[in-house]
Amino acid sequence: MDPRRPTPPPWLPAARPQVPPPAASEPPPPAPPPGPPARPRFDWRRLARSRRGAAGLAILAAALLLWPFSGLSWIPWLAGLGALIVLRILRLDGLLRGWDLPLAGLVVVVGLMMSTGPWAWALAASIGVLIAGLVRLPAWRLAAAGGVLCLITGVGFAVTNLAQQQQAAASYEVTQQLNRADQGAPRPQSVLPSLLNRIAMGSPGAVCDNLLSEPARTPFAASVGQPDCAAAVMALAARVSDRIRYAQAEIPSVPTATGIEADACNMSWGSGAQAGPQIGHFTIGPVAPSRYVVTGFRPC
Repeated sequence: MDPRRPTPPPWLPAARPQVPPPAASEPPPPAPPPGPPARPRFDWRRLARSRRGAAGLAILAAALLLWPFSGLSWIPWLAGLGALIVLRILRLDGLLRGWDLPLAGLVVVVGLMMSTGPWAWALAASIGVLIAGLVRLPAWRLAAAGGVLCLITGVGFAVTNLAQQQQAAASYEVTQQLNRADQGAPRPQSVLPSLLNRIAMGSPGAVCDNLLSEPARTPFAASVGQPDCAAAVMALAARVSDRIRYAQAEIPSVPTATGIEADACNMSWGSGAQAGPQIGHFTIGPVAPSRYVVTGFRPC
């Protein structure tokens, strides 16, 4: 057997061409620059696992729930801010190991509790239970318990608030009665001389607050063309012709069942000369036992 290779066919080249070198590959595109590091996500559960975080969340929730019952007062919040500033100035935040914020929040809660009552505390806690139950839905038992607690404490809060309002109204009425007992003059015939004397002296407080009842003040001021009673007194005082004799003017009057009707549109002195300025028609009646004031007024 001939070990030599067989002769290639004539249509093929005598020698096999060499394999062409591989084409040079393009360099890979440069890698994009690294972006900013991802911020860690805030995890409420992780915060609540620590004692300080759980206490802070509980205090914040209590403050937010109590705040509406205090009339949205900012004073407790300012007190908490002041406590925090004092702790930081005294450099006690390091000694407290981060408990300065919960301590300032506790000051806020105490301030809110001082401006509310026990039923407000109970209702706020019930609302907190209801909110926690709604978060846990469809597990409904905690939400149902919160709803029942809100109903009970809401009724208690409403009843207590109504009783406090009635007590405040009764106290106000007692105060008004005591004020009326010191108001006016002991006799109906003494009211107008006192009123004329105070006008001549330019003393609006003694006239408006002591001798004129509230229904008589508005028409009295309007008769002089002034916006209020005090301005009317000062306008009349500027027109008084004789400050010493003005209170001694003779005023026609008619007795009534409860007081007198006085015509201060025809005031005169003993000589017959008119005492000026003329004021109007006065109805004088009792405001308390043995105390009389002007209860009605009509202009001349």
